[in-house]
Amino acid sequence: MSQNGLPSLLDRHWAESALAIGAVIIAGVSLWVAFDAERTNRELVATQSWPFVEVYESDTSDEPRVMRLIIANDGIGPAKLESFELFWKGKPQRNPWELLANCCTPAQKGSGQPGNYTALQANVDLQTSSDEGVVVRAGEAIPFLVLTRGAGSTDVWDALHSSLRGNVSLRYCFCSVFDECWLATQLFGRPRSMNPPRVRACPRPQVPYNNIGS
Repeated sequence: MSQNGLPSLLDRHWAESALAIGAVIIAGVSLWVAFDAERTNRELVATQSWPFVEVYESDTSDEPRVMRLIIANDGIGPAKLESFELFWKGKPQRNPWELLANCCTPAQKGSGQPGNYTALQANVDLQTSSDEGVVVRAGEAIPFLVLTRGAGSTDVWDALHSSLRGNVSLRYCFCSVFDECWLATQLFGRPRSMNPPRVRACPRPQVPYNNIGS
């Protein structure tokens, strides 16, 4: 302090510097609090929009028996099903008729081909629906293959029912509304993973499974 009782220039300089430093610290803390609150809010919203897609088989015991292969979203947010692959003994299948021809229909003698593909396409006991490129709402279940054990499909139904587990596998990729994506693999008859790996983007399969016959 100066001799006349007034703060010296040096004292005023340190006081102003301390105030400036304090203001910077307060601003930095406020910015960090705002950023952390925003991050927490985003994580909360993402958690509340988490999808979980799985595929399972269901069949009835009443006659006529009906077998369904189902895509379901057991999460709490909608799922964008970006890609879907189905394999019979490790070989990719293009559609349900190819699957049934390879797994469940005896080859025509001397043809060198699997079962009667054209007859399978005309089979009224088989119903299909969309799979890849659909949005599955939380709690929704979509059957992508429905086969009734009718008079014209008894052998095919029995063959698929007995050979499904251990032979049919799947690989599918789904994303949340925030474009968080997971790539899941599954083998019928084996426990499903509750924690499929995260991926940056869904890969495009070489042989996607769909409901378009050839």
